[in-house]
Amino acid sequence: MISGLQVFRPGVGWLPGESERVILSPGDVLMVGVDVPYRGPAQTFTLYGSIGQRGIFGFDEILVARVALPCPESSDKYTSVAGQVDIEITGAGLAGIGGISPGVNYDLYVKIEEKPEVWAGIDNVIDVAGESGSDLTGMLGMMLPLIMMGMVMPMVTEGIEE
Repeated sequence: MISGLQVFRPGVGWLPGESERVILSPGDVLMVGVDVPYRGPAQTFTLYGSIGQRGIFGFDEILVARVALPCPESSDKYTSVAGQVDIEITGAGLAGIGGISPGVNYDLYVKIEEKPEVWAGIDNVIDVAGESGSDLTGMLGMMLPLIMMGMVMPMVTEGIEE
């Protein structure tokens, strides 16, 4: 069902897609191409794509996207319907809330929402690179010990005579 992966990086353009490993950064868009066999009346389905991590309790969805997938009438034989769902890569915010954190071996899956038995997935295919140097979380993590020392030092040295 998954026919191809492409990455669009703002300011750079299209990056060549590799089938074995895709490296993404916040701001990128992962374009997942699909080919779905269809037979039946003309109908529009919802193509659903997700990046996350597969575990023992199922798939932990982190980033998701949906798009309409129109299927033409095909009553005699199966027709291959091509579609594409674009998943925007948003970085995790302060304290890792929302978005996706930098890491390796993220999984990808796509499905037809109205027919959940029609799905495909690829495990351990996505790596997410870290944020640029302006990351507020990293800067706060470096400054926090200094701030704490600045608050504790007056208390410790208060009773010392010179």
